[in-house]
Amino acid sequence: MQTETMKLNGMTGEACAEKINDALLNIKGVNDIIISLAGSKATVQFDEELTSLQELQATLTRAGYSIEALEKKASGCCGGCGGAHA
Repeated sequence: MQTETMKLNGMTGEACAEKINDALLNIKGVNDIIISLAGSKATVQFDEELTSLQELQATLTRAGYSIEALEKKASGCCGGCGGAHA
């Protein structure tokens, strides 16, 4: 499993979070998604044998969001602490 946190531009509210969640859940290999509205971040846990970071990024771009920065998380990080303990 691999975990990536992406800071997104254009996320403005709960409807955006739902749109992002739905788009990412349609990717085979995505196991868990944590959306932070306050931080405009999506943390995604995925099986790197079934999908890739590039596919996640392309899906988010197609959904109308740009990725500001990437933060790599250690495997098993839930992202709930915002990466403070990773």
